[in-house]
Amino acid sequence: MGLTTATTVKLHAALYSEAAITEAAALFADFASFAVHRDGPHYVVEVTGIKDEIDGDVVGEFCNFALANTAARTRNNPA
Repeated sequence: MGLTTATTVKLHAALYSEAAITEAAALFADFASFAVHRDGPHYVVEVTGIKDEIDGDVVGEFCNFALANTAARTRNNPA
């Protein structure tokens, strides 16, 4: 099986923490490659090498995990 094409995801910094995005990228590294950088109010995530044999939406699950992890971190460390 081959690899799918790359995609780019923009995650707003008001909703996602960089630490949560980085942790999600490390957790999902077996399924794709992730490169994260800041661009104004967004974190831009370049997702490449998504394994097509994975049954499911790797990018969607990555975003869900990053958002849930941000929420958990916010609850544990309120401002």
